[in-house]
Amino acid sequence: MPKPRWGWFVVAVVAAVTGVWLVQAGYFTRNGSGPPGGLWVGLLGLLAVWSFGRAFFNFRFPPTDKS
Repeated sequence: MPKPRWGWFVVAVVAAVTGVWLVQAGYFTRNGSGPPGGLWVGLLGLLAVWSFGRAFFNFRFPPTDKS
């Protein structure tokens, strides 16, 4: 298992917590013509998933480690 990159792990946790907080706070429950809140939650979710991946896996293609 590769050594985790803790900076990316922190980014992922902050993004996930912020997304959950925004949903629980009810920022996306307006009854208007369709709030753009879903886009922000989706982007925070993608950032969280991508950051978790960067924290624990090497996404470089082709791999730079040729040992």
